[in-house]
Amino acid sequence: MLDYRDVEGDASFDKVASVGMFEHVGLANPPVYFSSVHRLLKPGGLFLNHGITHDEEGWPDTLGTRFINRYVFPGGQLDRVGNIIRVMEQAGFEILDVESLRPHYAHTLRCWVERLQQRWDEARGFVSEPVLRLWRLYMLACAVEFESASLGLYQILAAKRGAQPRGLPLSRADLYA
Repeated sequence: MLDYRDVEGDASFDKVASVGMFEHVGLANPPVYFSSVHRLLKPGGLFLNHGITHDEEGWPDTLGTRFINRYVFPGGQLDRVGNIIRVMEQAGFEILDVESLRPHYAHTLRCWVERLQQRWDEARGFVSEPVLRLWRLYMLACAVEFESASLGLYQILAAKRGAQPRGLPLSRADLYA
């Protein structure tokens, strides 16, 4: 693995997928992040940015955000999907598709909690009881936030503006055929 800021030289890729990482870029860094990905992507290449979003502007200093940043994801910050798309376009990307996976992720979180509960004793062999309780609380709270649409999960598919994307079906129906 290599930090996107550390990729140097003539490296270029047909496809770049970022899954579950964008939340850790920070609110000040998306222009650098998307410019780096744009530089690394070949003309006609595809970029998939998959990340959690927030329904509020910025990352407010609340009890919830302080809890997440202290115990779960230090340095994590969420932004609105519209802001993410805007910065992607400013970096030279054409947005090809945006798909919300919010209801799926709420369900996934509840499944994870159920499985954790079923294997609680086994999990206690890896981490302490307080850590298990913390993660159960975090996942349940996140499930509620996804169900209420305070949090979102989006897959944004993009390509360099002006280049014909390679290997892209004409519609989602073509994907599922």
